Amino acid sequence: ERIGGLEQQIEDLKTQLSDVRSRLLSAEFDQWRGRIDDLELQARLGSMGVQDRIMPVVEQLRDLWLDARERTGDGVDTASEVTGRLREGLESAFKDLRDAVSDAASTAKG
Repeated sequence: ERIGGLEQQIEDLKTQLSDVRSRLLSAEFDQWRGRIDDLELQARLGSMGVQDRIMPVVEQLRDLWLDARERTGDGVDTASEVTGRLREGLESAFKDLRDAVSDAASTAKG
């Protein structure tokens, strides 16, 4: 009887852990969506040259984000792999944005 109770507690904890992982993954996707939206806003507020360089990157990030959301049903490992690619893409996009803004500022001064 005691072993049965412990087994049930273990199953309950596994279920709770799975639920927490799912909510954490969802929160991470929401966070990335916000960062992509922020990147797009920054690009739109920049010069046309900045927009031309950044908007294709934003579109690629949106595609990665949508792909990651669709793959959440495939398991946490797959979704984690996709969010890793999304993270790398976002970091690269922010670097491209900084470079484009810096280039635009240099051009305006020169």
